[in-house]
Amino acid sequence: MDIVADQKQISDEEKFLISKQVKAELIEHLYQGCLPGTVSGMVASIAIYLDYNGYTPPNLLVMWVVFFNVMMVSLTALFFVYKKFRNEFELSFWERAYSLMMAGCAISWVPIIYLLPEDMGRQYLALIAFFLATTGYATGTIGQFSLCIITLNIMLVPLIVWCFLKGGIFYNIIATYSIIYMGFMFGINHRSTQWFKDSLKLKLENNLVSYQANHDLLTDLPNERLLPQYVQSAIASVQSSKNTFALICFSLNRMEMINDSLGHHAGNSIIQSVANRLHALAIRLSKIQDASQFVVTISRKDTFNILLVPLEVEGAENKLKNLFSILDEPFYLPNRGVKMTASVGVSFYPKDGEDSATLLTNADAAMLKAKQFGGNRFEFYRAEINAQLPKQLALENDLHDAIKKNQFQVYYQPLIDLKAGRIAGSEALIRWLHPIHGFISPINFIPLAEETGLIVPIGTWILQEACRQTRLWQQMGFTDLKVAVNISGKQLTQENFINTVKHALVVTEFTPRFLELEITETAILDENITAVVKEFTDMGLGLSVDDFGTGYSGLSYLKRFSIDKLKIDQSFIRDIPENNDSITIVSAILAMARELKVKSLAEGVETEEQLAFLKSKGCDYIQGYYFSKPLEASYFTQLLLNYRDLPVFSKMEVSQT
Repeated sequence: MDIVADQKQISDEEKFLISKQVKAELIEHLYQGCLPGTVSGMVASIAIYLDYNGYTPPNLLVMWVVFFNVMMVSLTALFFVYKKFRNEFELSFWERAYSLMMAGCAISWVPIIYLLPEDMGRQYLALIAFFLATTGYATGTIGQFSLCIITLNIMLVPLIVWCFLKGGIFYNIIATYSIIYMGFMFGINHRSTQWFKDSLKLKLENNLVSYQANHDLLTDLPNERLLPQYVQSAIASVQSSKNTFALICFSLNRMEMINDSLGHHAGNSIIQSVANRLHALAIRLSKIQDASQFVVTISRKDTFNILLVPLEVEGAENKLKNLFSILDEPFYLPNRGVKMTASVGVSFYPKDGEDSATLLTNADAAMLKAKQFGGNRFEFYRAEINAQLPKQLALENDLHDAIKKNQFQVYYQPLIDLKAGRIAGSEALIRWLHPIHGFISPINFIPLAEETGLIVPIGTWILQEACRQTRLWQQMGFTDLKVAVNISGKQLTQENFINTVKHALVVTEFTPRFLELEITETAILDENITAVVKEFTDMGLGLSVDDFGTGYSGLSYLKRFSIDKLKIDQSFIRDIPENNDSITIVSAILAMARELKVKSLAEGVETEEQLAFLKSKGCDYIQGYYFSKPLEASYFTQLLLNYRDLPVFSKMEVSQT
């Protein structure tokens, strides 16, 4: 079996479009020959008239000249009609019209055969003109071989018949020559037609391949090959002014998760929608007087490069915020809607680079910096960003060592049961105590762990440690204490993840019903892990939907799975009570949870007003700094002991050094 490389093939649809374009080019070629053909035909008719005059009946000769030139004028008129109305009729209409007119013009030549003078010299001149006209018809129908056959047969067959009927050596030679000449013209037309078609097809295919090489096949946007040309054009446009321009790196967040959970077809649909929205935004903003022009390209599957030309740095921030507006509405997929965010990096000419490569590198570095914080965030390039890149590589190496050297710690943030007024459990949160840099925020290393796949062994360790510690607290008398552990999408896709969970429960002697797995909406919708999620339920584990409200608006999974708890994202809680939209959203989520008999938990509760609102709306659980920040295990133990017989929210402080 031969091993071959995958090549870009032209699809059936593209082949059809090329064939249609070839036909259009051929018809254009035919009509372009109309005027030269009619002018030369009229000249030929005058020459024949002068040659025949006095040697053939004059009335018949005049009738022929008039008839022939009427056909020439009609062909000329068809040319002008075509030029004006070519787009209003199908190609087949113009093809038939040209064929009928050419056949009529060929018929108009026939009478001169039977009007040939008896004078041998004049016959010789007439036949030369006639064969030249035949050559004109053979070349004038290149691209339409069948039309060539029709017109030459109309013209030459009567001549051949007439010559054989006349008899004699001269006429038999002319008839034989006509047969040979007709075959010769057929051959020339056929070869020329084939060459013309093949040349057009090759040209169009080359243009298509060239276009495809410079454009993204999914979105039809210019790709990174054309970006340097756009940058050079932008440089030329601002060099003579005080303006600058920005190169923007616009990267969608969580696309890997979308592709892993919902499939690449869903990811492709979102990318196409983003491209369409960016294009629509560019058109809308271009209509505003003195507005910057948005030139949208794509460099990677989830990353768009956008030129903003011209631009004043002072007003750049407001214009950049326009980009996030395309993400206000969810992206609707079958049976669900997806809410997306983007990270944006910006570099300015000439401050951050004087060529395409430098500007792109710096915009990309700024985008990666913005990605560390998540959400809709943009970063302007700064020199220190590139200085931090080696630190990121070092951090990746240190992350490997952190696993081996047990540098991770699990912190616990209490979950408060609002109805009982007691600590009902905790959420296990990882912390990294670096031997040199001290505590490193999860914001800085969790995305790196996800990207490198280290989240799998890290997640396994967190799961086992959280079960072990919570079991100790239960043995201290807090028998109903639960623990919630975040599970990443990569963990769920591991073939042995169920066994990993079972092993953690066995070695820690932990009861499954006290373990709650927090899974994002994105992960829970992945058809590939449906069986895994259902097995969690069969094992008696609790199942919580993390960051509820930020991902998908399709809620069918709440019916399909035994969801125990909806965890309302803190982005909605933090704006209460100032933001009416957040109040409406949270109220709706809490009402829905009650209807579905699912527990609700609000994270990020920091104020008394937020707490009062959540109580009034019947929220079941809360967590947040209003009661306690995440605590190291020993301080969480102190917290449990302090509140063993006391209601929460008594303002008791838990010191931590």
